[in-house]
Amino acid sequence: MRGVRHIPCLFALVLAAALGGCAGSDTGKGFATSVDKAHTAKALSSLQTGLVTIGLLQVESGGAAVQNVSTAPQAKDPTNRYTTAAPTETGVVQVLGGGGGPVLLVALSDTASEDRPATYVAAWQGAGTTMYYTGTAVPVYTTQPPAGPGWGSTPPH
Repeated sequence: MRGVRHIPCLFALVLAAALGGCAGSDTGKGFATSVDKAHTAKALSSLQTGLVTIGLLQVESGGAAVQNVSTAPQAKDPTNRYTTAAPTETGVVQVLGGGGGPVLLVALSDTASEDRPATYVAAWQGAGTTMYYTGTAVPVYTTQPPAGPGWGSTPPH
């Protein structure tokens, strides 16, 4: 019976040690990194949904270029809001280009806070190539595959 009374005390000590170790340690940073990765994954999912939606619109049009790429996806994908302006909140996808040329989709994965700038995730697709971007600057549309800091051929993690 005596050992049973010590279980709550032991549990309290273990909990206090675990919580004490989180304050200001790498564990807290690890959690923040995991949250950042989750936000990036959610933004990337929005971009991939947008690319698939634009592809479906092109198939439905018999291969003809979708002329109004910035508003056409909205009718097929109510999960995101499509616009031509840079995104200022999550769930908004900026659409640039299209109409027979490459398309650039940009989403906000993290809004700006006191200690860090906003983070953007983008997907550029044209001529059978898809490029991905992650960074703190809104990427600029180009008709050629983009290159430079933040751009790569694999989705961001």
